[in-house]
Amino acid sequence: MPAYTIVTTSATEGSEAAEVSTLADEFVDTSEALGYSRRMAEEMVGMARQLMLDFDYSNVGLYEGDLLEEDLNPEHPSFIGIWVLDQDGAAFVTAEEFDAGEVEADAP
Repeated sequence: MPAYTIVTTSATEGSEAAEVSTLADEFVDTSEALGYSRRMAEEMVGMARQLMLDFDYSNVGLYEGDLLEEDLNPEHPSFIGIWVLDQDGAAFVTAEEFDAGEVEADAP
């Protein structure tokens, strides 16, 4: 099974700090990793709604490979895509769309 790394980044309106978590796991294929990261993104949106938090920037990035020891960002060659979170929910942006500037990203 191939390994994938999922990076969650969240911050709320008015906060200078961001919480970043990284995990690597094996999935059957990209589709399964994408589904798992989607559920994580939806859970983050749900928690923000329950706590009545306004998003400043929050996302769930998906990378191919076990990359826990690397500095990951959307410019990394293993970047697959990112779930961009806002008050309306989670929307997936592929690496190609991200590179083309089809999303505004404030996250590090």
